[in-house]
Amino acid sequence: MPNRPLLPAANTVRSRIPAALATLLAAGLTSLALTVPANAAPARYVDDFNGDGYRDLVVGAPDATVSGKSGAGAVVVLYGSAAGPGSAKKQLFSQNTAGVEGTAETGDGFGASVSSADLDADGYADLLVGAPYEDVPGDRTRGSVTVLWGGAQGLRDSAVLPAPSPYEDGDSAGCAYGVGVSAANPEAAPGRARVAVAGRCASISLTGPFTRSGKPTGMSLSVMATPSLDDVALGDLSGTGHPDVVDISVGLGDLPAGGVYVNPSEGSRSDPLPTDGDNVAIGDVDGDGYGDLVIGDPSDNVVDGTPEEGTGHKGGQIAVWRGGRNGIDTAADPILIHQDTPGVPGAAESNDSFGADVSVADVNGDGYGDIAVGVPGENLGSLRDAGAVIIVPGRAGGPTGTGSTSLSQDTVGVPGTAERGDSFGGTVRLTDVTKDGRPELVVGAPGENNGTGGIWVLKGSVTGPSPKSSYSVMGDKVGLPTEHYTNWSSVQSS
Repeated sequence: MPNRPLLPAANTVRSRIPAALATLLAAGLTSLALTVPANAAPARYVDDFNGDGYRDLVVGAPDATVSGKSGAGAVVVLYGSAAGPGSAKKQLFSQNTAGVEGTAETGDGFGASVSSADLDADGYADLLVGAPYEDVPGDRTRGSVTVLWGGAQGLRDSAVLPAPSPYEDGDSAGCAYGVGVSAANPEAAPGRARVAVAGRCASISLTGPFTRSGKPTGMSLSVMATPSLDDVALGDLSGTGHPDVVDISVGLGDLPAGGVYVNPSEGSRSDPLPTDGDNVAIGDVDGDGYGDLVIGDPSDNVVDGTPEEGTGHKGGQIAVWRGGRNGIDTAADPILIHQDTPGVPGAAESNDSFGADVSVADVNGDGYGDIAVGVPGENLGSLRDAGAVIIVPGRAGGPTGTGSTSLSQDTVGVPGTAERGDSFGGTVRLTDVTKDGRPELVVGAPGENNGTGGIWVLKGSVTGPSPKSSYSVMGDKVGLPTEHYTNWSSVQSS
C-alpha cells in the first residue's frame, strides 16, 4: 500500500501529475549521529496504537469529502480485539480533526498512503498518513506526511514529518511528497524506527527515534536516483535485521506498470528489476528464513494499445523474487504466477487486474508464507468487475500456483452479494488482528455501495481465512460521508 492504505501498502492514489515530472533527481543529504534512549522499548507490533496487544487496522479514504471539500481525504482506525476490528471501537481522522495538523482542502488526498511503526520508542505504535496533493505556501501539490501519536487511549495529537530538499518550500510544486510511505522498527535496532517517503521528486529515508515534533532525534536522509515514484516499501530481504528499501516508480516505457528498484543507489542511476509492478509485499514464501519480494502487476501486457512482449501477462500477474543471504538475485528468473498458471482459479482475461494488491502471511501454520492476491476486475458470471481474492500457497522452492483458492462475495458465508463494479479485492491484507496466531484476511472493495466502499474481515482458522466467520464494515457505518465517492477500502500495509 504497499505500502496500501489497509495499512499496501499498501494501497495508493495514482498519479495526478503530468508525466513530464518523471525526471531523474539525485542529491546527497548529511547523515547525523543517531542517539537512542537507553530505555527504548518500542511497541511489540508496529500497528498496535493503544498498547493492548491487538493489532489495529487502518483504512484510508483519500477521496472522502470533508466539510464540503471534495477529495480532502480521511482515515479510519478500527481497533483490534478478540472478536476482530469493527465499528464499535474506532477513530475517524481528517485534517479538520482536533489535534491534527493542517486543514482539510479540496484534493489533498489525506489517507492516500498510510503506514505505522513506533517512531518514538514509547511502547505505542504511531500512524503515518500521506496527503500527497496538499498545497504548501508557494507550492501546489507539494504534499505532506502527518504523524498521529499512539498512546494508552489510542491515537491523538500529531506532527508533520520534515520534507527536506528537494521538497523544500518554494521549489517543489507537483512533487506529491507522501504519495507512498512505509515505516518499520528494524529487528536489529527496534528503537531506531525507519521511515521511507516516496514522491515524484525523490525518495526520502529518515531514521529515528523521532521527537514529538516529528523530527528524527538523529537523521539519516538520502535521496535515491530513480525516476519519479508512486510508492515505497521496507522489508528485510537478506536476513540482516535491517530493512531493505523498495521503490516503485511511475510507469515507464518498457515497464508500463512501474519500475521496481531494490536498494537504489544514492546519487547514481539505478536499474530496476526486469519485472514491473505497482505494489509489493515482503514475506518468506519458501520457508528458507529470508524475506521474499512479491510484486503485483495488475496491468495487461499492452502499451499504447499494442501487445508488448516481456511486460506482464494478460489480466495481470505476480512476480516472486526470492531473498537470500545477499538479498535479491537479479540474475535469477523470478517465479511468475497468473490466471493461466495451472492450479490458479479462473482464466486470464483482459482487465482482471490480477495483482492489484498483494499481501503475505502464513495462513495455515505450515511454515510457508501464503500470498493473497487482489483481482478486483474479475467478472463473476455476467457481473463485470465484481472482484475476487485468490490465495496462492507458499511452499519449498517458492509458490507454484497449485492449491490456490478463490474467495468473493459469491462464496458461501461471505457477507453481501457480488455486484457489478464492486471491485472486491481492490486492496488485501493478511494480519492477525484477533491475537490467536491465525492471520485474518482483510479485503477492500472500493466500489461497494455505489463507491462508498467497504471492507471484509475473514477470520483466520487452521486451514486459512474462513468465509464462515467473516463480517463486513461499510464506509457509511464509520462516519464517512456517502454523498460523494469515498473509496474507503485502502488497507494498511505494515
